[in-house]
Amino acid sequence: MNIYFSGSIYGGRQKLDTYKKLVKELSKFGKVLDEEVADDNVLIKEENITDNNVFETLVKKINIADVIFAEVTVPSLGVGYEIGYADSHGKKIIAIYDKTVTPKITTMLRGNKNLKIISYTDISEIINNLEDILKEE
Repeated sequence: MNIYFSGSIYGGRQKLDTYKKLVKELSKFGKVLDEEVADDNVLIKEENITDNNVFETLVKKINIADVIFAEVTVPSLGVGYEIGYADSHGKKIIAIYDKTVTPKITTMLRGNKNLKIISYTDISEIINNLEDILKEE
């Protein structure tokens, strides 16, 4: 399974530790296509790559993904764009968020019946149920 992981980079890195845990666990179920989201140095690494190159690379990864797994606690234009792009291409999308940080996510996600949205209070709730979360349709 190809899993595209999406999380905030420029919008804020408050959930970086959560991203690291998720990427590690998701890799047990398939290839994580965008694991650099969980890299401490992603911003430094992107300095030497053109914006267009980053965009083209991410679009290619989304196109080959079987599922988009997005941590949406921290609002991010990039994550929103990735979800919208993936949705317009018929991808399976799972969006999770920490309801102790963000009690309610945007209506644009909540109102989209194509997205599976799961709230959590501790990331272990997601990690302990990843197998079921990933295989549910």
